[in-house]
Amino acid sequence: MIPEHLLREIWKGHENFLVAPLALSDGSHIYVLDPGQENLHRGGPDFLAAVLAMDGLQIRGDVELHLTPEGWNAHEHDGDARYSNIVLHVVLEADEGHAGPPVPQLVLRDNLAFNHTDLWEALFRKLYDRSPELRCFPQNILLPMRFKRKVLEQFGAARLEELIDRLTLPDTEIRSEAHLLERTYQLIMDALGYSQNRAPFRELSSLLPVSRLRFVRNSFGDQSRLAFEALYFAVAGLLPKTSLEFDTETNEYLIELNALWHSIQQSMRFPEVLAESDWAFFRIRPANSPYRRLALAAALAERYFSREDWRFGHEFFERGPVNSVKASPYWEMHTSFSSKLSSAQSLLGEERRSAIRLNVILPSRIARLRLEPESMARRQQERTLIQEWGSMHTQASAKYLTTIGQELLEGETVSSVASEQGALLLERNFCESLRCSECPIGNRLLEKGWQLPKAV
Repeated sequence: MIPEHLLREIWKGHENFLVAPLALSDGSHIYVLDPGQENLHRGGPDFLAAVLAMDGLQIRGDVELHLTPEGWNAHEHDGDARYSNIVLHVVLEADEGHAGPPVPQLVLRDNLAFNHTDLWEALFRKLYDRSPELRCFPQNILLPMRFKRKVLEQFGAARLEELIDRLTLPDTEIRSEAHLLERTYQLIMDALGYSQNRAPFRELSSLLPVSRLRFVRNSFGDQSRLAFEALYFAVAGLLPKTSLEFDTETNEYLIELNALWHSIQQSMRFPEVLAESDWAFFRIRPANSPYRRLALAAALAERYFSREDWRFGHEFFERGPVNSVKASPYWEMHTSFSSKLSSAQSLLGEERRSAIRLNVILPSRIARLRLEPESMARRQQERTLIQEWGSMHTQASAKYLTTIGQELLEGETVSSVASEQGALLLERNFCESLRCSECPIGNRLLEKGWQLPKAV
């Protein structure tokens, strides 16, 4: 079934999608001289002031579109004065059991210039000006939308389990909350690296485990915030000496950081540190520079990771102001030791905080619950966390979401985090690797006689 909003595209592009002349339900012919002006406001006919020719007469009036004739009554257009100038009722399918308004009726199914598959491809290219990416498009339109959304939700549940499984330390079973906290710290560090700097951030979390962070906190007390900034910048290989190329504020800041780094080295040996060449700087937004991400890592270490009482029960990336996690004011205004922003910006944006909660914090809390003995209370808490994860609001705009929305959901959007994460798993584990016969959607199409296209 074609979604109703796409009927508009067929009517607007009638010269490309429909035969001419058009045959009405009663067998008479009609010509479209002007499809009319699309009504983009709420209420009223779909197209206004259309111009049609029938029986040698020119007719001007409004056009209403529905999937079936029953749509007219279902939408309660009878008696609505806004629909008093309707001169043509356009429907996708005929339905002898239901009558529409007392005006000529055009059944699109009887007037298409394409077969079902070619129509969808033509509509797709008209709407999106590109070729489809999913191998199963447009054949997947044959499957019920309810089934496709259920697949995404099931894949969303599988994606959550995948996120929970990531919390297992390599070659080690999670045996305690301490192990789980360490792994949570590592995954948050990985997330701070975005796509370009994940590797150095992962290496940094290995060089600076939670035990070292707690040692620094205990050693420097009131100076711990600056001490963590010195620690992270130095071990990352991005702590310069003072220089004439820096302004006075920066040089004073560097004097403090280098002094603290020297003190840290007196108590703790670092046989290995990273180098500037390990970091990616090209094509990275200034506000997301490695320097600002390191300053944020230092702030998180001071507020959470280094605390002896850090537990999953504490507020962590919870509701509240995003800028509640603060580094020094210096890094709210700088992108490096030599570059400034035009105005102060928080080190932790809403989108990144939401992504960390979605991909790390909530899965970690579920993993923590599973350390406890099986009980009804534990199961209820786990269900609550799963519901919270699935109902989260995100601002994701990844390309795979566009592809799934346009080519699987018939132009509709991915409606929940669970479906969003399910779309990610579907695209990555099945679509990209062309495992159509192992995918529930591809498998259902194969049962209907679909032939797998040859891989290019």
